Amino acid sequence: MKKYIYSFAVCAALFCTSCDESRLNIEQKAVSSTENFYKTDQDAVDAMTAAYAQFLDNVCSSAGIYQPQFTLLNYSADDVFSAGTNYADHMDMRVFDEFRYDTGNAPLKELYQRYYKSIYASNLVITYVDPAASTVMARCVAEARVLRAYCHMMAALTFQRPPKVDKLLGADDKPTNVESQKSLLEWCASECEEAVNDLDSRKGPNDVEGAFKVTKGFAYFVAGKSAVFAGDMARAERNLKPLVESPNYALVPGNRFRDLFHVEGNGCEEKIFEANCFGNIDKGFWGNIQRGRWMTNNVLNWRYDRLGSRASICGANDGWGGGAINWKFAEKMYQNDGDGPRRKATFLTPDEFLYDSKLCGWETDFDADGNEMSLADKKKDPKRGIKSTEGLFAHGVYMEVKNIESPNDRNMTISDTHNSASFRIARLGEAYLLYAEACLETGNLDEGKKYLNAIQKRAEAPETELTTQTLRDEKQYELWFETCRFHDIVRWGIAKECQDAVVDQVPQLYDDFFIQGTPYYGKEHHLRAELTHPLSVDQNLPASSYGFVKGKHEYFPFPKDVIDLNKELHQLNGWANN
Repeated sequence: MKKYIYSFAVCAALFCTSCDESRLNIEQKAVSSTENFYKTDQDAVDAMTAAYAQFLDNVCSSAGIYQPQFTLLNYSADDVFSAGTNYADHMDMRVFDEFRYDTGNAPLKELYQRYYKSIYASNLVITYVDPAASTVMARCVAEARVLRAYCHMMAALTFQRPPKVDKLLGADDKPTNVESQKSLLEWCASECEEAVNDLDSRKGPNDVEGAFKVTKGFAYFVAGKSAVFAGDMARAERNLKPLVESPNYALVPGNRFRDLFHVEGNGCEEKIFEANCFGNIDKGFWGNIQRGRWMTNNVLNWRYDRLGSRASICGANDGWGGGAINWKFAEKMYQNDGDGPRRKATFLTPDEFLYDSKLCGWETDFDADGNEMSLADKKKDPKRGIKSTEGLFAHGVYMEVKNIESPNDRNMTISDTHNSASFRIARLGEAYLLYAEACLETGNLDEGKKYLNAIQKRAEAPETELTTQTLRDEKQYELWFETCRFHDIVRWGIAKECQDAVVDQVPQLYDDFFIQGTPYYGKEHHLRAELTHPLSVDQNLPASSYGFVKGKHEYFPFPKDVIDLNKELHQLNGWANN
Protein backbone atom coordinates (compact mmCIF):
# COMPACT_ATOMS: atom_id res chain seq x y z
CA MET A 1 0.00 0.00 0.00
CA LYS A 2 1.33 3.41 -0.92
CA LYS A 3 1.27 6.18 1.65
CA TYR A 4 0.46 9.75 0.66
CA ILE A 5 1.22 13.08 2.25
CA TYR A 6 -1.83 15.34 2.43
CA SER A 7 -2.18 18.90 3.61
CA PHE A 8 -1.76 19.14 7.37
CA ALA A 9 -5.33 20.32 7.84
CA VAL A 10 -6.53 17.05 6.33
CA CYS A 11 -3.98 15.01 8.27
CA ALA A 12 -5.14 16.53 11.54
CA ALA A 13 -8.68 15.44 10.77
CA LEU A 14 -7.62 11.95 9.73
CA PHE A 15 -5.59 11.62 12.90
CA CYS A 16 -8.80 11.46 14.93
CA THR A 17 -10.74 9.09 12.66
CA SER A 18 -10.46 5.61 11.28
CA CYS A 19 -9.99 4.99 7.57
CA ASP A 20 -10.63 2.37 4.91
CA GLU A 21 -7.18 1.25 3.75
CA SER A 22 -8.49 0.21 0.34
CA ARG A 23 -9.16 3.85 -0.44
CA LEU A 24 -5.53 4.73 0.18
CA ASN A 25 -4.50 2.69 -2.87
CA ILE A 26 -6.32 5.10 -5.18
CA GLU A 27 -3.97 7.55 -6.87
CA GLN A 28 -4.55 11.03 -5.49
CA LYS A 29 -4.00 14.37 -7.18
CA ALA A 30 -1.95 17.17 -5.61
CA VAL A 31 -0.39 14.86 -3.05
CA SER A 32 3.03 13.27 -2.73
CA SER A 33 3.78 9.64 -1.98
CA THR A 34 6.25 8.74 0.73
CA GLU A 35 7.98 6.75 -1.99
CA ASN A 36 9.01 9.94 -3.79
CA PHE A 37 9.00 12.53 -1.01
CA TYR A 38 11.43 13.02 1.92
CA LYS A 39 14.24 11.96 -0.42
CA THR A 40 16.13 15.22 -0.85
CA ASP A 41 17.43 17.95 1.40
CA GLN A 42 14.76 20.28 0.05
CA ASP A 43 12.05 17.72 0.83
CA ALA A 44 13.31 17.56 4.41
CA VAL A 45 13.38 21.35 4.74
CA ASP A 46 9.86 21.61 3.31
CA ALA A 47 8.58 18.95 5.72
CA MET A 48 10.22 20.69 8.67
CA THR A 49 8.77 24.02 7.55
CA ALA A 50 5.33 22.39 7.66
CA ALA A 51 6.07 21.09 11.17
CA TYR A 52 6.97 24.62 12.28
CA ALA A 53 3.72 25.87 10.74
CA GLN A 54 1.76 23.29 12.70
CA PHE A 55 3.57 24.26 15.90
CA LEU A 56 2.72 27.91 15.29
CA ASP A 57 -0.91 27.24 14.36
CA ASN A 58 -1.55 24.85 17.25
CA VAL A 59 0.69 25.72 20.19
CA CYS A 60 1.00 29.46 19.56
CA SER A 61 -2.20 30.66 17.87
CA SER A 62 -5.62 31.61 19.19
CA ALA A 63 -8.85 29.66 19.32
CA GLY A 64 -11.48 32.38 19.37
CA ILE A 65 -11.02 34.69 22.35
CA TYR A 66 -8.33 32.61 24.05
CA GLN A 67 -4.89 31.20 23.31
CA PRO A 68 -5.10 27.81 25.06
CA GLN A 69 -1.60 27.44 26.52
CA PHE A 70 -1.26 31.08 27.55
CA THR A 71 -4.80 31.40 28.89
CA LEU A 72 -5.28 28.20 30.85
CA LEU A 73 -1.88 28.13 32.51
CA ASN A 74 -1.73 31.83 33.39
CA TYR A 75 -5.26 32.04 34.77
CA SER A 76 -4.62 28.95 36.89
CA ALA A 77 -1.84 30.83 38.68
CA ASP A 78 -2.43 32.64 41.97
CA ASP A 79 -1.18 36.04 40.79
CA VAL A 80 -3.45 36.63 37.76
CA PHE A 81 -7.17 37.43 37.88
CA SER A 82 -9.61 36.77 35.06
CA ALA A 83 -11.10 40.24 34.82
CA GLY A 84 -13.56 42.05 32.58
CA THR A 85 -16.74 44.11 32.54
CA ASN A 86 -18.34 42.03 35.27
CA TYR A 87 -18.25 38.58 36.79
CA ALA A 88 -19.98 36.93 33.81
CA ASP A 89 -17.28 38.13 31.38
CA HIS A 90 -14.78 35.56 30.04
CA MET A 91 -16.30 32.66 31.94
CA ASP A 92 -14.31 30.07 29.95
CA MET A 93 -11.20 31.56 31.55
CA ARG A 94 -12.67 32.40 34.93
CA VAL A 95 -13.39 28.75 35.71
CA PHE A 96 -9.62 28.15 35.72
CA ASP A 97 -9.15 31.09 38.07
CA GLU A 98 -11.68 29.50 40.43
CA PHE A 99 -10.92 25.82 39.70
CA ARG A 100 -14.48 25.17 38.59
CA TYR A 101 -13.69 23.65 35.19
CA ASP A 102 -14.58 20.08 34.27
CA THR A 103 -13.58 17.52 31.66
CA GLY A 104 -15.95 19.00 29.09
CA ASN A 105 -14.30 22.43 29.07
CA ALA A 106 -13.67 23.53 25.45
CA PRO A 107 -10.35 25.40 25.99
CA LEU A 108 -9.05 22.37 27.89
CA LYS A 109 -9.80 20.13 24.91
CA GLU A 110 -8.15 22.62 22.56
CA LEU A 111 -4.98 22.67 24.65
CA TYR A 112 -4.65 18.89 24.77
CA GLN A 113 -5.39 18.30 21.10
CA ARG A 114 -3.12 21.08 19.89
CA TYR A 115 -0.08 19.57 21.60
CA TYR A 116 -0.71 16.27 19.85
CA LYS A 117 -1.39 17.81 16.44
CA SER A 118 2.02 19.45 16.66
CA ILE A 119 3.57 16.18 17.84
CA TYR A 120 2.03 14.42 14.83
CA ALA A 121 3.62 16.92 12.43
CA SER A 122 7.03 16.39 14.06
CA ASN A 123 6.60 12.62 13.91
CA LEU A 124 6.13 12.81 10.14
CA VAL A 125 9.59 14.33 9.80
CA ILE A 126 11.17 11.95 12.31
CA THR A 127 9.60 8.90 10.66
CA TYR A 128 10.29 9.61 7.01
CA VAL A 129 13.45 11.73 6.87
CA ASP A 130 16.70 9.75 7.04
CA PRO A 131 19.15 11.59 9.33
CA ALA A 132 22.04 9.52 8.00
CA ALA A 133 21.51 10.76 4.44
CA SER A 134 22.89 14.29 4.90
CA THR A 135 23.67 16.93 7.49
CA VAL A 136 20.60 18.89 6.37
CA MET A 137 18.33 15.90 6.93
CA ALA A 138 19.98 15.21 10.28
CA ARG A 139 19.34 18.81 11.31
CA CYS A 140 15.67 18.65 10.29
CA VAL A 141 15.12 15.46 12.28
CA ALA A 142 16.86 17.00 15.29
CA GLU A 143 14.66 20.11 15.10
CA ALA A 144 11.55 17.92 14.94
CA ARG A 145 12.70 15.88 17.95
CA VAL A 146 13.14 19.02 20.06
CA LEU A 147 9.75 20.44 19.04
CA ARG A 148 8.18 17.09 19.89
CA ALA A 149 10.00 17.03 23.23
CA TYR A 150 8.77 20.53 24.08
CA CYS A 151 5.14 19.55 23.43
CA HIS A 152 5.52 16.39 25.50
CA MET A 153 7.18 18.37 28.30
CA MET A 154 4.34 20.88 28.43
CA ALA A 155 1.77 18.08 28.27
CA ALA A 156 3.53 16.32 31.17
CA LEU A 157 3.63 19.47 33.31
CA THR A 158 -0.04 20.15 32.57
CA PHE A 159 -1.69 16.70 32.44
CA GLN A 160 0.89 14.78 34.53
CA ARG A 161 0.86 11.44 32.69
CA PRO A 162 -0.29 11.99 29.10
CA PRO A 163 0.55 9.49 26.36
CA LYS A 164 4.04 9.44 24.91
CA VAL A 165 3.51 9.47 21.16
CA ASP A 166 6.94 8.86 19.66
CA LYS A 167 5.74 7.40 16.37
CA LEU A 168 2.97 7.80 13.83
CA LEU A 169 -0.14 6.10 15.16
CA GLY A 170 -2.21 3.63 13.22
CA ALA A 171 -5.99 3.82 13.03
CA ASP A 172 -6.37 1.19 15.76
CA ASP A 173 -3.66 2.48 18.11
CA LYS A 174 -4.93 3.69 21.47
CA PRO A 175 -2.09 5.28 23.43
CA THR A 176 -2.30 5.00 27.19
CA ASN A 177 -0.97 7.04 30.09
CA VAL A 178 2.79 7.17 30.32
CA GLU A 179 4.20 5.23 33.27
CA SER A 180 5.09 8.35 35.25
CA GLN A 181 5.54 12.06 34.75
CA LYS A 182 9.20 11.71 35.67
CA SER A 183 9.85 9.07 33.01
CA LEU A 184 8.29 11.26 30.31
CA LEU A 185 10.31 14.30 31.39
CA GLU A 186 13.48 12.22 31.42
CA TRP A 187 12.68 11.07 27.88
CA CYS A 188 12.19 14.70 26.82
CA ALA A 189 15.61 15.58 28.21
CA SER A 190 17.20 12.59 26.48
CA GLU A 191 15.61 13.49 23.14
CA CYS A 192 17.12 16.96 23.29
CA GLU A 193 20.51 15.71 24.47
CA GLU A 194 20.66 13.27 21.57
CA ALA A 195 19.53 15.89 19.05
CA VAL A 196 21.74 18.79 20.10
CA ASN A 197 24.86 17.91 18.10
CA ASP A 198 22.92 17.93 14.81
CA LEU A 199 21.41 21.38 15.43
CA ASP A 200 22.66 24.77 14.33
CA SER A 201 23.86 27.26 16.89
CA ARG A 202 22.49 30.76 16.92
CA LYS A 203 24.90 33.01 15.02
CA GLY A 204 25.47 35.53 17.76
CA PRO A 205 23.08 37.67 19.83
CA ASN A 206 22.01 39.72 16.79
CA ASP A 207 20.90 36.67 14.80
CA VAL A 208 17.16 37.38 14.68
CA GLU A 209 16.35 34.35 12.54
CA GLY A 210 18.17 32.19 15.07
CA ALA A 211 15.41 32.91 17.58
CA PHE A 212 12.71 31.69 15.19
CA LYS A 213 13.99 28.13 14.78
CA VAL A 214 15.14 25.26 16.96
CA THR A 215 18.83 25.64 17.78
CA LYS A 216 21.26 24.10 20.24
CA GLY A 217 20.20 26.76 22.73
CA PHE A 218 16.56 25.70 22.68
CA ALA A 219 17.52 22.03 22.96
CA TYR A 220 19.55 22.85 26.08
CA PHE A 221 16.60 24.84 27.44
CA VAL A 222 14.04 22.04 26.99
CA ALA A 223 16.46 19.43 28.33
CA GLY A 224 17.28 21.59 31.34
CA LYS A 225 13.69 22.53 32.18
CA SER A 226 12.56 18.91 31.78
CA ALA A 227 15.32 17.82 34.17
CA VAL A 228 14.35 20.49 36.73
CA PHE A 229 10.76 19.26 36.79
CA ALA A 230 11.94 15.64 36.88
CA GLY A 231 13.92 16.51 40.01
CA ASP A 232 17.33 15.78 38.46
CA MET A 233 19.09 19.04 39.27
CA ALA A 234 22.57 17.83 38.35
CA ARG A 235 21.33 16.97 34.87
CA ALA A 236 19.54 20.31 34.66
CA GLU A 237 22.69 22.18 35.65
CA ARG A 238 24.71 20.25 33.07
CA ASN A 239 22.28 21.08 30.25
CA LEU A 240 21.63 24.71 31.14
CA LYS A 241 25.27 25.67 31.73
CA PRO A 242 26.29 25.85 28.02
CA LEU A 243 23.15 27.91 27.33
CA VAL A 244 23.62 30.53 30.04
CA GLU A 245 27.33 30.81 29.20
CA SER A 246 26.78 31.05 25.45
CA PRO A 247 27.91 34.29 23.77
CA ASN A 248 24.97 33.88 21.39
CA TYR A 249 22.49 35.15 23.99
CA ALA A 250 22.36 38.03 26.47
CA LEU A 251 19.89 39.68 28.81
CA VAL A 252 18.49 42.87 27.32
CA PRO A 253 19.29 45.91 29.49
CA GLY A 254 16.66 47.15 31.90
CA ASN A 255 15.56 50.03 29.69
CA ARG A 256 14.57 47.46 27.05
CA PHE A 257 12.84 44.96 29.35
CA ARG A 258 9.46 46.16 28.08
CA ASP A 259 10.51 45.31 24.51
CA LEU A 260 10.61 41.60 25.36
CA PHE A 261 6.80 41.53 25.20
CA HIS A 262 6.32 43.66 22.11
CA VAL A 263 7.31 43.75 18.48
CA GLU A 264 10.47 45.75 19.24
CA GLY A 265 11.86 42.68 21.01
CA ASN A 266 11.17 40.14 18.27
CA GLY A 267 14.24 37.94 17.85
CA CYS A 268 16.32 40.02 20.26
CA GLU A 269 19.40 38.76 22.08
CA GLU A 270 17.41 37.38 25.04
CA LYS A 271 15.07 35.22 22.97
CA ILE A 272 15.96 31.53 22.80
CA PHE A 273 12.94 30.41 20.80
CA GLU A 274 9.71 32.09 19.79
CA ALA A 275 7.11 31.84 17.05
CA ASN A 276 7.24 34.56 14.42
CA CYS A 277 3.64 35.74 14.06
CA PHE A 278 4.27 38.54 11.58
CA GLY A 279 2.02 37.04 8.92
CA ASN A 280 2.11 34.76 5.92
CA ILE A 281 0.31 35.62 2.69
CA ASP A 282 -0.41 31.92 2.09
CA LYS A 283 -2.40 31.65 5.33
CA GLY A 284 -5.09 34.05 4.18
CA PHE A 285 -6.90 36.60 6.33
CA TRP A 286 -8.36 34.33 9.01
CA GLY A 287 -5.26 32.17 9.31
CA ASN A 288 -3.15 35.24 9.96
CA ILE A 289 -5.72 36.68 12.35
CA GLN A 290 -5.56 33.54 14.51
CA ARG A 291 -1.76 33.53 14.36
CA GLY A 292 -1.82 37.15 15.48
CA ARG A 293 -3.85 36.09 18.53
CA TRP A 294 -6.82 38.19 17.38
CA MET A 295 -9.41 38.33 20.17
CA THR A 296 -6.85 37.24 22.76
CA ASN A 297 -5.42 40.74 22.27
CA ASN A 298 -8.84 42.24 22.93
CA VAL A 299 -9.21 40.17 26.09
CA LEU A 300 -5.90 41.40 27.50
CA ASN A 301 -6.19 45.06 26.54
CA TRP A 302 -7.72 47.61 28.90
CA ARG A 303 -11.48 48.13 28.82
CA TYR A 304 -11.38 51.39 26.85
CA ASP A 305 -15.11 52.06 26.92
CA ARG A 306 -14.87 52.41 30.70
CA LEU A 307 -11.96 54.85 30.65
CA GLY A 308 -12.01 58.62 30.24
CA SER A 309 -10.35 58.26 26.82
CA ARG A 310 -7.94 55.96 25.02
CA ALA A 311 -4.49 55.93 26.59
CA SER A 312 -1.60 56.18 24.13
CA ILE A 313 0.00 53.05 25.60
CA CYS A 314 -2.73 50.92 24.02
CA GLY A 315 -2.93 49.90 20.40
CA ALA A 316 -5.98 47.77 19.66
CA ASN A 317 -9.36 49.03 18.50
CA ASP A 318 -11.07 47.46 21.45
CA GLY A 319 -10.21 46.08 24.85
CA TRP A 320 -12.10 43.84 27.23
CA GLY A 321 -9.94 44.19 30.34
CA GLY A 322 -9.55 40.45 30.88
CA GLY A 323 -6.09 40.24 32.44
CA ALA A 324 -5.42 41.74 35.88
CA ILE A 325 -2.53 41.45 38.28
CA ASN A 326 -3.33 40.19 41.77
CA TRP A 327 -3.07 43.32 43.90
CA LYS A 328 -1.34 41.51 46.78
CA PHE A 329 1.41 40.31 44.47
CA ALA A 330 1.65 43.77 42.86
CA GLU A 331 2.25 45.33 46.27
CA LYS A 332 4.90 42.72 47.03
CA MET A 333 6.66 43.33 43.71
CA TYR A 334 6.46 47.10 44.18
CA GLN A 335 8.13 46.76 47.57
CA ASN A 336 10.92 44.75 45.92
CA ASP A 337 11.39 46.53 42.59
CA GLY A 338 10.28 50.05 43.43
CA ASP A 339 10.46 52.23 40.34
CA GLY A 340 12.75 49.87 38.45
CA PRO A 341 12.25 49.13 34.74
CA ARG A 342 10.94 45.60 35.24
CA ARG A 343 8.15 46.75 37.51
CA LYS A 344 7.18 49.60 35.19
CA ALA A 345 7.01 47.15 32.29
CA THR A 346 4.79 44.85 34.37
CA PHE A 347 2.23 47.19 35.96
CA LEU A 348 1.62 50.88 36.64
CA THR A 349 0.94 52.55 39.97
CA PRO A 350 -2.18 54.75 40.28
CA ASP A 351 -0.19 57.96 39.74
CA GLU A 352 1.59 56.52 36.70
CA PHE A 353 -1.70 55.35 35.23
CA LEU A 354 -3.38 58.70 35.76
CA TYR A 355 -0.66 61.29 35.26
CA ASP A 356 2.60 59.97 33.73
CA SER A 357 2.54 61.08 30.09
CA LYS A 358 5.55 58.89 29.22
CA LEU A 359 4.23 55.65 30.69
CA CYS A 360 0.52 56.21 30.05
CA GLY A 361 -0.30 59.27 28.02
CA TRP A 362 -3.91 60.45 27.67
CA GLU A 363 -5.32 62.41 24.74
CA THR A 364 -5.46 65.65 26.74
CA ASP A 365 -1.86 65.54 28.04
CA PHE A 366 -0.56 68.03 25.46
CA ASP A 367 -2.12 71.00 23.71
CA ALA A 368 -1.73 71.83 20.03
CA ASP A 369 1.57 73.62 20.72
CA GLY A 370 3.06 70.64 22.55
CA ASN A 371 2.71 72.09 26.03
CA GLU A 372 1.96 69.50 28.71
CA MET A 373 -1.05 69.91 30.98
CA SER A 374 -0.15 70.76 34.56
CA LEU A 375 -0.53 68.13 37.26
CA ALA A 376 -3.20 70.24 38.96
CA ASP A 377 -5.26 70.27 35.75
CA LYS A 378 -4.67 66.56 35.15
CA LYS A 379 -6.12 65.77 38.56
CA LYS A 380 -9.47 67.22 37.52
CA ASP A 381 -9.38 66.21 33.84
CA PRO A 382 -12.40 64.02 32.92
CA LYS A 383 -10.60 62.59 29.86
CA ARG A 384 -8.53 60.18 31.94
CA GLY A 385 -9.08 57.59 34.64
CA ILE A 386 -12.02 55.19 34.97
CA LYS A 387 -15.21 57.00 34.02
CA SER A 388 -17.58 54.06 34.49
CA THR A 389 -19.38 54.23 37.81
CA GLU A 390 -19.58 50.42 37.67
CA GLY A 391 -15.80 50.27 37.84
CA LEU A 392 -13.52 47.51 36.57
CA PHE A 393 -14.12 43.96 37.76
CA ALA A 394 -11.18 42.06 39.32
CA HIS A 395 -8.76 44.99 39.01
CA GLY A 396 -6.90 46.38 41.99
CA VAL A 397 -5.32 49.82 41.92
CA TYR A 398 -2.36 48.57 39.85
CA MET A 399 -2.88 48.41 36.08
CA GLU A 400 -1.25 45.53 34.20
CA VAL A 401 0.74 46.55 31.12
CA LYS A 402 3.02 43.59 30.40
CA ASN A 403 0.76 41.83 27.93
CA ILE A 404 -1.42 44.59 26.53
CA GLU A 405 -0.95 45.27 22.84
CA SER A 406 1.00 48.45 22.07
CA PRO A 407 0.43 50.54 18.92
CA ASN A 408 3.57 49.21 17.20
CA ASP A 409 2.46 45.60 17.71
CA ARG A 410 -0.33 45.91 15.15
CA ASN A 411 0.34 44.70 11.61
CA MET A 412 -1.93 46.94 9.56
CA THR A 413 -1.08 45.08 6.34
CA ILE A 414 -3.24 42.28 7.75
CA SER A 415 -5.64 43.84 10.26
CA ASP A 416 -5.72 46.23 13.19
CA THR A 417 -6.37 43.17 15.37
CA HIS A 418 -3.21 41.28 14.29
CA ASN A 419 -0.48 41.30 16.94
CA SER A 420 2.93 40.92 15.31
CA ALA A 421 4.79 40.47 18.59
CA SER A 422 6.26 36.98 18.56
CA PHE A 423 4.75 34.25 20.72
CA ARG A 424 7.33 33.64 23.44
CA ILE A 425 8.40 30.08 24.17
CA ALA A 426 11.78 30.47 25.89
CA ARG A 427 13.93 33.42 26.91
CA LEU A 428 17.24 33.72 28.71
CA GLY A 429 15.71 35.28 31.84
CA GLU A 430 13.88 32.03 32.58
CA ALA A 431 16.97 29.96 31.72
CA TYR A 432 19.05 31.97 34.23
CA LEU A 433 16.55 31.26 37.00
CA LEU A 434 16.20 27.57 36.13
CA TYR A 435 19.98 27.32 36.23
CA ALA A 436 20.17 29.20 39.53
CA GLU A 437 17.62 26.81 41.04
CA ALA A 438 19.54 23.79 39.79
CA CYS A 439 22.74 25.20 41.31
CA LEU A 440 20.93 25.86 44.58
CA GLU A 441 19.83 22.24 44.80
CA THR A 442 23.27 20.85 43.87
CA GLY A 443 25.01 23.10 46.39
CA ASN A 444 26.78 25.21 43.77
CA LEU A 445 25.63 28.38 45.51
CA ASP A 446 28.21 30.88 44.26
CA GLU A 447 27.58 29.88 40.66
CA GLY A 448 23.81 30.09 40.99
CA LYS A 449 23.98 33.41 42.84
CA LYS A 450 25.71 35.03 39.84
CA TYR A 451 22.71 34.35 37.64
CA LEU A 452 20.12 35.27 40.27
CA ASN A 453 21.92 38.57 40.86
CA ALA A 454 22.18 39.25 37.12
CA ILE A 455 18.37 39.15 36.91
CA GLN A 456 18.01 41.34 40.00
CA LYS A 457 20.60 43.85 38.77
CA ARG A 458 18.83 44.23 35.44
CA ALA A 459 15.57 44.92 37.33
CA GLU A 460 17.33 47.49 39.57
CA ALA A 461 16.15 45.42 42.53
CA PRO A 462 18.14 44.45 45.63
CA GLU A 463 20.75 41.74 44.99
CA THR A 464 20.33 38.93 47.51
CA GLU A 465 21.82 35.63 48.54
CA LEU A 466 20.59 32.55 46.70
CA THR A 467 18.03 30.81 48.88
CA THR A 468 14.89 28.85 48.18
CA GLN A 469 12.72 31.87 48.99
CA THR A 470 14.71 34.47 47.05
CA LEU A 471 14.76 32.17 44.02
CA ARG A 472 11.01 31.59 44.16
CA ASP A 473 10.27 35.27 44.65
CA GLU A 474 12.50 36.27 41.76
CA LYS A 475 10.86 33.78 39.41
CA GLN A 476 7.49 35.31 40.22
CA TYR A 477 8.71 38.88 39.70
CA GLU A 478 10.58 38.14 36.48
CA LEU A 479 8.16 35.73 34.84
CA TRP A 480 4.74 37.00 35.92
CA PHE A 481 2.06 36.24 33.31
CA GLU A 482 4.52 34.13 31.27
CA THR A 483 2.99 30.65 31.70
CA CYS A 484 5.43 29.60 34.44
CA ARG A 485 3.89 30.27 37.84
CA PHE A 486 1.23 27.54 38.00
CA HIS A 487 3.64 24.74 37.11
CA ASP A 488 6.16 26.11 39.62
CA ILE A 489 3.84 26.26 42.64
CA VAL A 490 2.65 22.73 41.87
CA ARG A 491 6.24 21.47 41.67
CA TRP A 492 7.17 23.27 44.89
CA GLY A 493 4.18 21.76 46.70
CA ILE A 494 2.71 25.15 47.67
CA ALA A 495 -0.18 25.39 45.19
CA LYS A 496 -2.90 24.79 47.76
CA GLU A 497 -1.75 27.51 50.17
CA CYS A 498 -1.11 29.99 47.36
CA GLN A 499 -4.54 29.47 45.80
CA ASP A 500 -6.44 29.48 49.10
CA ALA A 501 -5.01 32.93 49.83
CA VAL A 502 -6.63 34.49 46.77
CA VAL A 503 -9.71 32.50 45.72
CA ASP A 504 -12.94 34.51 46.01
CA GLN A 505 -10.90 37.58 47.04
CA VAL A 506 -11.69 39.74 44.02
CA PRO A 507 -11.30 43.54 43.88
CA GLN A 508 -13.56 46.00 42.07
CA LEU A 509 -11.77 49.17 40.97
CA TYR A 510 -13.36 52.64 40.98
CA ASP A 511 -12.17 56.15 40.25
CA ASP A 512 -13.80 58.38 42.87
CA PHE A 513 -13.55 61.41 40.58
CA PHE A 514 -16.61 59.95 38.83
CA ILE A 515 -18.41 58.53 41.89
CA GLN A 516 -21.02 60.78 43.46
CA GLY A 517 -21.00 60.93 47.24
CA THR A 518 -17.23 60.58 47.59
CA PRO A 519 -15.03 63.51 48.68
CA TYR A 520 -13.14 63.27 45.37
CA TYR A 521 -16.19 63.56 43.08
CA GLY A 522 -15.48 66.11 40.32
CA LYS A 523 -12.39 67.35 42.16
CA GLU A 524 -9.55 64.85 41.87
CA HIS A 525 -8.92 61.39 40.49
CA HIS A 526 -8.58 58.75 43.18
CA LEU A 527 -8.40 55.00 42.49
CA ARG A 528 -10.11 52.84 45.07
CA ALA A 529 -10.44 49.04 45.10
CA GLU A 530 -13.18 47.32 47.08
CA LEU A 531 -12.80 43.66 47.97
CA THR A 532 -15.68 41.49 46.77
CA HIS A 533 -16.57 37.83 47.19
CA PRO A 534 -18.43 36.84 44.01
CA LEU A 535 -18.66 33.15 44.88
CA SER A 536 -19.39 32.89 48.59
CA VAL A 537 -21.40 36.12 49.00
CA ASP A 538 -22.80 37.25 45.65
CA GLN A 539 -23.77 33.74 44.52
CA ASN A 540 -23.95 32.09 47.94
CA LEU A 541 -22.05 29.05 46.67
CA PRO A 542 -20.80 26.42 49.10
CA ALA A 543 -17.03 26.40 49.61
CA SER A 544 -16.87 22.85 48.27
CA SER A 545 -17.96 24.03 44.80
CA TYR A 546 -14.91 26.15 44.02
CA GLY A 547 -11.25 26.53 44.86
CA PHE A 548 -8.14 24.37 44.61
CA VAL A 549 -8.54 20.77 45.78
CA LYS A 550 -5.27 19.15 46.77
CA GLY A 551 -4.71 15.88 44.98
CA LYS A 552 -6.89 16.98 42.06
CA HIS A 553 -6.15 20.42 40.68
CA GLU A 554 -2.38 20.13 40.45
CA TYR A 555 -3.00 18.80 36.93
CA PHE A 556 -5.72 19.20 34.34
CA PRO A 557 -7.98 16.26 33.50
CA PHE A 558 -7.97 14.67 30.08
CA PRO A 559 -10.82 15.99 27.91
CA LYS A 560 -14.00 13.92 28.11
CA ASP A 561 -14.21 13.50 24.33
CA VAL A 562 -10.69 12.05 24.25
CA ILE A 563 -11.40 9.64 27.11
CA ASP A 564 -14.66 8.53 25.47
CA LEU A 565 -12.83 7.63 22.25
CA ASN A 566 -9.86 5.96 23.91
CA LYS A 567 -10.64 3.62 26.80
CA GLU A 568 -6.91 2.98 27.30
CA LEU A 569 -6.41 6.55 28.53
CA HIS A 570 -7.44 7.00 32.15
CA GLN A 571 -8.19 9.98 34.35
CA LEU A 572 -5.82 10.44 37.28
CA ASN A 573 -5.86 11.63 40.88
CA GLY A 574 -9.07 13.34 41.97
CA TRP A 575 -10.37 13.34 38.40
CA ALA A 576 -10.50 9.53 38.36
CA ASN A 577 -13.55 9.64 40.62
CA ASN A 578 -15.55 12.00 38.38
